[in-house]
Amino acid sequence: MEFVQYLDVASQIITLLGVPTAIYLYIKEQKTQREEREHDTFDSLDNKYIELQELCLSYPHLDVFDTKKIETKPLTESEKKQEEAIILIRISIFERSFLMYKKTSIKQKKVQWKGWDIEILEWFERENFNNVWNNHKHYYDRNFVKYFENKSTFLS
Repeated sequence: MEFVQYLDVASQIITLLGVPTAIYLYIKEQKTQREEREHDTFDSLDNKYIELQELCLSYPHLDVFDTKKIETKPLTESEKKQEEAIILIRISIFERSFLMYKKTSIKQKKVQWKGWDIEILEWFERENFNNVWNNHKHYYDRNFVKYFENKSTFLS
């Protein structure tokens, strides 16, 4: 065998080993990037949710906490606007979670989305939330509105 033939055989071996290795590394990188995006989704939503909870703490007299306020007294016009604004922020976080989890893997959705779904159902049991939703739903993503409407009719 001549040197050129050895190089040709070596080239074929490198190709046979290199292509599967490159494919494996590509698939592994894609999986890593997907997992990072899913973590970023969770992290981003978690940060927004914490900000919302801090905002709720600033307005303890309003019915905007996760736990429904048992004793409520009539609100001033200013307080009604504050409550509406905080509920709109909550709805925006729901919309953001809906849109972000739509892009994640089935496994991630199954694990993370269930908590959001439970919370959405709980909020639809509240009159102040339903009033704000019904007055502002036309501003949100069409698929999100369909999903939310199905949730609200589920409780009816």
